[in-house]
Amino acid sequence: MDMNKTYSVIVFRGTQMRRFVISQSGLRCLVWAFLLLFLFGASSLSEYVAIQQKTVREVIAQARAQKASVSTLHERTKQVRELLSRWEDFRHRIQGSLPKRFRASYENRGQEQELRQMLGSLQLELAQMISSLPSEWPVEGQVVSGVGMRLSPVTGKKEFHPGLDIPNPIGTLVHAAGDAVVESAGVNGGNGRSIVLDHGQEITTQYAHLSKIFVSEGEHVRKGQPIGLVGNSGMSTGPHLHYEMRVNGIPIDPRTVLMADAAENK
Repeated sequence: MDMNKTYSVIVFRGTQMRRFVISQSGLRCLVWAFLLLFLFGASSLSEYVAIQQKTVREVIAQARAQKASVSTLHERTKQVRELLSRWEDFRHRIQGSLPKRFRASYENRGQEQELRQMLGSLQLELAQMISSLPSEWPVEGQVVSGVGMRLSPVTGKKEFHPGLDIPNPIGTLVHAAGDAVVESAGVNGGNGRSIVLDHGQEITTQYAHLSKIFVSEGEHVRKGQPIGLVGNSGMSTGPHLHYEMRVNGIPIDPRTVLMADAAENK
């Protein structure tokens, strides 16, 4: 075969004409180059589609997990409230009937006192469980970014945002959403100065981008207690509080819980 065979390509542009000469081997190289480029493009497209499908599946799984966690938290709160109500009713009935039944002897009066102490302890324990639920807003203000996928204000790329962003001036007091133990308090990478509270029952809350921290690790805090000040630390584009709530380590939208709790208290 004649490898030196050439081909002419004539291109007309208006009244001008241009002639290109290409050899048979050059044409083959050009065809192979186009073929390789096509295969590379197809492979890249396939990989991109696979990544997007994986991302969609992860987002769907995350949403389902969040929904299940919110449902569990609502049910747990409802059960605790109902249990406390039943114990209060039972305590009142016991206290109303025991003095008449146990007035005869010193021993029975001791049994009465023991039973009252037991009921009081149970009521206190249930009340503490309710107080530990993070049912109060840490700061006032409008939520500008919620839980879910969004474009990162820092990188401009899509990312999962696990909490609420609530703008406030630097120095605004941040309050504990519920009774808790301070799990961590200090600088935490992109979250800047942040606090994580452990409310028990596998519930935690996080307060990030603070300018000042008032509490330390291991400290017990009460619902509504000031724990820090709003700031602009870490990877923050403006003064705000980043607030997270997690159940079993899964981030949920605090607004769902807080609004439901407010409705139940009306």
